[in-house]
Amino acid sequence: MSDIHPDAETQSITIKCLNCGGKFPSPIFMTPYASFSTATLMGNQAQCPHCAKMSGCNKENFVARFEGGGFVGNDAI
Repeated sequence: MSDIHPDAETQSITIKCLNCGGKFPSPIFMTPYASFSTATLMGNQAQCPHCAKMSGCNKENFVARFEGGGFVGNDAI
């Protein structure tokens, strides 16, 4: 992940619901990559459009993808 340029623009942020496993775009969006190095990505929640329950948006269930192919978070999502 250190090979991501600090100015690389965010392409997408995807969350996997911790309740139903559905995937959806994050309502929280940051860009460029340098924003992630100073951000606290804990305690955020979003409502899942699949099951309507609130789900955490933390490192274990999100992935942010950047121009050039780099990512932050769980690439298995």
